[in-house]
Amino acid sequence: MKFNCIAVDDDPANLALLCDYLATLDNYELIESFTDPIKAMNFIIAADNVDIVFMDVEMPGLSGIDLAKIIRHKTRNLIFTTAHSKYALDAFEIEADAFLLKPFSLGHFATALHKLQSRRIIPIQEKKKSDDQYFFIKSKNDKSKLVKIRFDEIIAIESIQNYISIYTTQKTVVAHITLTKIKEILKDNNSFIQIHRSFIISRNYLEEIENNLVRMKNDLLLTIGENYRDELIGFVKTKTIKTGRN
Repeated sequence: MKFNCIAVDDDPANLALLCDYLATLDNYELIESFTDPIKAMNFIIAADNVDIVFMDVEMPGLSGIDLAKIIRHKTRNLIFTTAHSKYALDAFEIEADAFLLKPFSLGHFATALHKLQSRRIIPIQEKKKSDDQYFFIKSKNDKSKLVKIRFDEIIAIESIQNYISIYTTQKTVVAHITLTKIKEILKDNNSFIQIHRSFIISRNYLEEIENNLVRMKNDLLLTIGENYRDELIGFVKTKTIKTGRN
């Protein structure tokens, strides 16, 4: 099965070279290429089955970093191609899968794809949701540090003004991000449920419910919001064993 690819670079010569490289390799099919990042954005947002996006960083109108933030959820794999190593941390934060420094040879290009393929590239038609088990987030206390958060270790998430606290089985991480953004990250994982405008919890670490409070695995007590009670109680009912005194 071939990997569906899209290439974005405002330099026509660099774009043509990348397209030529792809054409020489088996299992990779270029479905579209763009010199205009805005047109690329519109195409990718509307597209299905995008396996890999190759993207330059410095482009007029919309940088590759900003474009990646918009379309990252639409492609399984993202590879930056740039002449500037200073963008490596930004690429890592967006969870880019590879970072190729220009100029790169066909051999270098092919080797990078081979390493990536053996490590994690899977055509989107065969990709399972369970492959994405974590994300990285920048810590409020140390903005130079990216902290790995595993979905299966998240106990609860609390929103406090412009920050959130992520309570996990291993640590608590405070980050400058909205609860709305975190909900977007968690939307494909059915382990989580919102119980209050400020709280999201993992169903797996819910220990007790009493009146308008839930107690989590780490003894964290959280309030159930009136607008979220029905969904929570509905979930609990599906997991409740009926007894003779129910």
